[in-house]
Amino acid sequence: MNRISARVFAAVGLLFVASGMSGLVFEVIWVRYLTLVVGHTTFAASLVVSAFLAGLVLGSLGWGRVADRLKHPLLAYGLLEAATGVLALGITRVLASLPEGLSALGLPGGGPLPVRGVLAFLLVLPPTFFMGGTLPVLMRFVARELEGLGRSFGVLYSLNTLGAALGCGLAGFYLIGAVGLWRTAALAAGLNVLVGLAVVLLHLWLRPEPLSASAPAAPESPGEASAFQGSRRTLLVAAFALCGFASISYEVLWFRLLSTSLDSTTYAFTILLVTFLLGLVVGGFVYSLKLAGRVRELELFVTVESLLAFAGLLSMALLGLSRPVSQLLSGLVGGWGPNAVYVGMLLHAALVILVPASLIGIIFPLVVQLTTRHVANAASNVGLLYSVNTLGGIVGSLAVGFVLVPAVGTQWTFVLVCALNMALALGVQALDTEAQPRARRSMWAGAALLAVAVVMVPGDLLVRAFADHVDSRVRFVREGVDGALAVLEYDNASVCDSGLYACGPGCRERSFRHQQLLFGSVSYANTALPRKRYMATLAHLPMLLHPEPREVLQVCFGTGSTAGSFTSHPGLRSLTIVDTNPDVLAAAPHFAEHNHGAAEDPRTHVVFDDGRHFLLASQGRYDVISFEPPPPRSAGVVGLYTTEFYREVKQRLAPGGVLAQWIPLQQQPDNLTRGMVSSLLEAFSEVTLWIPSDYEAVLVAADRPLGVDVAGWEARWAQAPVARSLADVGFTSPYGLMGTYVAGTEALRRWTRGYAPVTDDHPAVEYFLFNADKPFDPEALLAMAEQPALVRGEGLDGVRLSRELEANRRVLESTRLKRGGEWDAARARVEEARAQVGDNAFLSFLLDLELDCLRPAGH
Repeated sequence: MNRISARVFAAVGLLFVASGMSGLVFEVIWVRYLTLVVGHTTFAASLVVSAFLAGLVLGSLGWGRVADRLKHPLLAYGLLEAATGVLALGITRVLASLPEGLSALGLPGGGPLPVRGVLAFLLVLPPTFFMGGTLPVLMRFVARELEGLGRSFGVLYSLNTLGAALGCGLAGFYLIGAVGLWRTAALAAGLNVLVGLAVVLLHLWLRPEPLSASAPAAPESPGEASAFQGSRRTLLVAAFALCGFASISYEVLWFRLLSTSLDSTTYAFTILLVTFLLGLVVGGFVYSLKLAGRVRELELFVTVESLLAFAGLLSMALLGLSRPVSQLLSGLVGGWGPNAVYVGMLLHAALVILVPASLIGIIFPLVVQLTTRHVANAASNVGLLYSVNTLGGIVGSLAVGFVLVPAVGTQWTFVLVCALNMALALGVQALDTEAQPRARRSMWAGAALLAVAVVMVPGDLLVRAFADHVDSRVRFVREGVDGALAVLEYDNASVCDSGLYACGPGCRERSFRHQQLLFGSVSYANTALPRKRYMATLAHLPMLLHPEPREVLQVCFGTGSTAGSFTSHPGLRSLTIVDTNPDVLAAAPHFAEHNHGAAEDPRTHVVFDDGRHFLLASQGRYDVISFEPPPPRSAGVVGLYTTEFYREVKQRLAPGGVLAQWIPLQQQPDNLTRGMVSSLLEAFSEVTLWIPSDYEAVLVAADRPLGVDVAGWEARWAQAPVARSLADVGFTSPYGLMGTYVAGTEALRRWTRGYAPVTDDHPAVEYFLFNADKPFDPEALLAMAEQPALVRGEGLDGVRLSRELEANRRVLESTRLKRGGEWDAARARVEEARAQVGDNAFLSFLLDLELDCLRPAGH
């Protein structure tokens, strides 16, 4: 067979880059759409990714077998690309309307999780089946001689992976945030169709001679390709499946651990994935341009696997030093502008991932060269290798996340994966009849050295890297399916000894203790009084605004402070708590003084599920639904803040029901904050906004007037458990809670006019970098502050209410001054508030602790 020219190879390679871009974009988009149906639990998300990969496995295996018989593989490749684009766009449209379609069929939620997993697989199978065929079919076109086959494959695979990295970065950092999911999918589909059209035109221009559909029985050349047949080849293919297991296991572990030291946004995940893909690109090019044909392939495989064992262990050690590494990198890039933090993340990810990922990238083209018996069988062999490697990866991701880490912990899982790499090196070397005795002894010595290195690493290295902080003590740590979770305790001694806080005179003698629930890099909740105050408001406010609340749903448990506030109401009949993470409930006893054992209350029912999926699948109706999710800019959380979600919530509210939603006003740009409020206004006719502490807002929504019944509130306050719970966070009378009111429906409509709501298709809050206008503007919000509407106002003390409203405004002004570093002026505002309404637990905390002891050192 004639070789293809360098120009043709370059043209095909460039088109394959574009193909890789669109494939990764579709994966990102389909995972987002499908998690709206299957749920956003770790297991559900893993099912979706596994379904996508399984389609690629079947496509690669099936088309690989067909490809060996294709006479015009370039034309077939072009048609595959075009078909992928058309099918992928069609499936994206189906996925976008899937929740409504399932509900119309009487299957809200899609049924049990295994059924949902099968549904996800069947939906993405057609386009992924065609995607999986592109690599083996294109390999049929470029493979013209056995020598150099691995080099050609390595270049193609690297170019396709480079495209995947570009697609991941472009979609994650710009496209989805700029144009939304559907338009991004349309652009990716258009790219596939353009690639297909360009390939077909290239085929018509080249007019290549038809390739022979039959393969000679024997290899073209002697050597390793000839020697590695039969059972030895089968064993090497099995070893390559284990390579896939190890490679994806590393990826899961790197992402899991780096997320605790970077941040929880989609940008951090995008950076991690791009870094891993670029490592594969580097490895593929290193093999193709520097190693192929210059060393014995079998010896190179053994060397790379052994080096990967050490590189994996070194990456674990670097992860154990994540905090000082992050601080060092932050210092290096600190002056590079407002988004320098993401440059630091990229450098940190590269330091940990790039070298071992590059070694992983060498393996695939190397094994293609080793196991291909004849050039005419190259396509089917590539399809087989891609399939077994990807299957190994699927098993590895599931085994690490759901079996190994919960059973032995992250660090020992890391060690086991490193040991697997070394075992692969030793096992494949045993198959090498030409290996020298000296090389065998060196490999065993390397295994012994790896064992020594493992023993030298502190056994709690990774746990300490995650949980140990200079200003707190660790009370509880658990490495579960969803990630690592810790309970940290802060008191006056730990805080003042850290050197991070001002700790003015008398601070060490003041009694102070609060706890924090830390999950990865996200503070799920803490019990410092300002935080506990808004959590209590999330429960008490909707309960007071409802005339007779009996059935309550709370989504996300956190420390349980909100749940404990719900259970203080004697009239409560049932409290359903939905959380994705069982470990959060396991940590609940550490917060017992704040949640009052709410999870064990006989009225409480705990469900482990994604909150949105639970609502979609549930047929129950609730008087009150309250949400306390992680911050909306965290990856995957925005689905609990969209217009479509709020419409689903409305379907689960009983007549007259009330929704309470937490929004951290200051954590996203001003336009996105207004967009989140606009989303709620799109779904409900009445929305009120309350700010009980800092800029932590509680939005209350219903489809009826939301006014204060003064007599009703006073009657509830007369119930001792309710009064104690409210006084614990500084609300000593109904007027204190009324004083946190800021705005009603019409004022909020004016405030949000012209701002696009957050939707499932435009999850702008999650993609905040390219959707920002200016920081949150508290003055514009407070300028429209008004008194709460009244349902019944008999007995209202208007003077007292006015004082509480003014006092709360002074406290909110102090928050703005604190954030600007004006701590003395902030203290003066709180003093003015206390002069207005007298002392309470909240104002005492601000004056005696936060503004004196807990201000940052140097202020």
